[in-house]
Parts: sequence; structure tokens; C-alpha cells
Amino acid sequence: MSAPTSSPFNVRAFSVVRWVLVVPSALVGWYAGLIVALLIYKANEALCPARYLVSGVCTAPWSSVIEELAVIIGGAVVGALVVLLPSLMAPYHRKKIALIAYSLGFACSIYVLMLVPSIWRAVLAAALAGGWMLWRISLSQILSSESKSA
Repeated sequence: MSAPTSSPFNVRAFSVVRWVLVVPSALVGWYAGLIVALLIYKANEALCPARYLVSGVCTAPWSSVIEELAVIIGGAVVGALVVLLPSLMAPYHRKKIALIAYSLGFACSIYVLMLVPSIWRAVLAAALAGGWMLWRISLSQILSSESKSA
């Protein structure tokens, strides 16, 4: 029995599939950040002492801080993953894809910020985390291209 060979068609088809999945991977990053925020919120709710529960709402002194942290951490996860996942999915031009993903994510977050001004902390966290991820991807691309040329 012979081992399967990778034909140029298979490689090209796989490359096309990866390009098609670039945008959905950004959406996966957005949903992952949302899920992280919801998990933190639900954990805060579940761990609330009974004496602080009023009509199913946690009124503990730290509860509002945890809720705000959930939004900020969720925003940071969104910002980082919306830049990282598409650049990992793209077969090549990863730095350009990361820049495009950051730019589109930033534009979308500014639009949402205009609709809901109270989420400015999440937008700021997303912008900072996305910018940090873009910087890391750019740095890794520079380092990998320098090591290949040496």
C-alpha cells in the first residue's frame, strides 16, 4: 500500500479553504471573547454569598467590579483573537491580514462605541490588546524573515 502523495491541487485547495476561513476565524475570536466575559459574569453570580442575593441579583460590594472586569477582559480577548486568528488562518501575508483585521475590528468597535458609549472600557481594552497582538505578529514576521535570510 503506497502512502498518499500531496498533489499541487490538494495544496492549492487547502490554501483556498484557509483563505475562505479567514473571516469566520475573526468571528470565532469575537464569540470567544464574548463567552469569556459571560463565563466570568456567571461565575461571579454563582459564587455570590446568599446574604447578598436580592431578587436573583448579586449586590455584593465587589460584584460591580467583577462585572466591569468581565467586560474589560472579554474586550481584551476579542481584540487579541480578532487579530490573531485570521493571521494564523491565512496561508501567507499574515502581517497584512493582521493589520486588516485590526483596522476593521477597530472601525467596528468605534461604531459600536458610538451606539453604546458605556462600553468604552471594553473598546479600549480591545484596541490595546489588538494593537499588542498586531505588534507581536509584526515582530514575529520580521524575526522569521530575518532568520530565513541569514
